[in-house]
Amino acid sequence: MKAVALVFVGGGLAFVLAGYQTGLFGTGKNGGSTSFFAKEQGKQRASFPEDLAPAARAHPVAAAADLKPDAETHRLVFLKSTGKLHDWQEYVPHEWAAERVEDTELAVVLGPQRRTFLDVFKYPNGAPPISRYKFEVEVSVVEAKTGKVIANRLFINMPRAIKQLEAWELTALGQPVSFQTVYQWVCYLCNTNFPADMNPGPPLTNVVR
Repeated sequence: MKAVALVFVGGGLAFVLAGYQTGLFGTGKNGGSTSFFAKEQGKQRASFPEDLAPAARAHPVAAAADLKPDAETHRLVFLKSTGKLHDWQEYVPHEWAAERVEDTELAVVLGPQRRTFLDVFKYPNGAPPISRYKFEVEVSVVEAKTGKVIANRLFINMPRAIKQLEAWELTALGQPVSFQTVYQWVCYLCNTNFPADMNPGPPLTNVVR
């Protein structure tokens, strides 16, 4: 029994000595290798989407992924101009939707939807009038890692003309710019490998109900 105990003690001592030599148990008084466990604790994954907020101000996010122009898909995130996650993110197809900062290539930054009153049409005989509204939103596509603005465009939705006969319950015409409209534009940019001419184009205008 004593012989067996000595074997375990000797083996344990050898393990401890090897551990100090390799830095497994931390740094000695005179310096040395950093503890493996300390290294692992120091590696903290970036917080999604909070750590992507600088991209909304065209500032670089070092932890983000490199943009791969020739890839078939690009992980992206929809952000408000404040840096908060936009509600549209939930509509992004799975193969395009970023879920980690380290995977995010593009940030699609949306300003607030602005509604502008255009005119009102008043019907006779007490029928409710119909007001027309224009909606517009400015969108920028930012390379998350560098903060470079790849594209910028103003989207406008114009209401259709009012007819002489309309449904009694209709009181307003005009709709906000939709996710699908902006998403299709972003996909077009990706499919054309991001044209070199980044000057903002004319507003993209749709006529909607």
